[in-house]
Order: sequence, then structure tokens, then C-alpha cells
Amino acid sequence: MREDLITLAERELNEVATLLNESFCDDGLVFYHLKNGTIYLLKALAEELNLDYEGIENISELVSLIEQKSTIKLPDYIQPILDLEEIMIPDGCSASICYDPEMYGDILDAVEMLKEFVEGEIEKG
Repeated sequence: MREDLITLAERELNEVATLLNESFCDDGLVFYHLKNGTIYLLKALAEELNLDYEGIENISELVSLIEQKSTIKLPDYIQPILDLEEIMIPDGCSASICYDPEMYGDILDAVEMLKEFVEGEIEKG
């Protein structure tokens, strides 16, 4: 199951990379895939820790579950990832031109570091 969750996370993050290479993309869709990828990564970590994450579908609750029910302390870079939930609040804008992937920089970097962290924790198993 963990491997399936990691595979799903990688698919979501690959979709983000594809969208960011488009000259015209939907910011909401980029953040949607980042959020989903993050949720899959956190669920994979929860699975590794034998935590019951059934019914939890948001980042902050998964982070709380992991930090409260295990000895894992997620690194400080988790904050931009937690901000994804606020970013996902609809603002009425459907699309914008993606001039520069740097506009997503902090979040992209944090999600990539989280992926490496989760994979490292699973390998330590």
C-alpha cells in the first residue's frame, strides 16, 4: 500500500511539472496536484508508522496525526506545505499565465523535500 501511495504522489508531482512547462496553465490545477501529492506522501508515512489515517483528507490533520501519534517531528519546511490548504480557497480566478515556476518556489521545494524525507523514513523502516 505504501508503494501505491508513493506512486500516486509521484504521478501528481509529475502532473505539476507538466503543467508548469505549459505557457498557459491553471494555477488552481497546479496547487490541486501539489495538495494531492502531499496528501499521498503523508499517508504513505502514516502507513509506514502504522497509523490509522482513514477518513483524513487534508494536510494539516495528517501532519497532526503523524506528529501526535509517533516520534516523527516533521521538518520546518512543512509550513509552506500547510499553507497549500489556504491557497486552495477559490478566489474566482480560473487561470493565469505561468511565467515562472519560481512563483511556486517555496511550496515546490518543500514538497520535494517532503518526498525525500518520506522516502528516507520508509527506507529506515
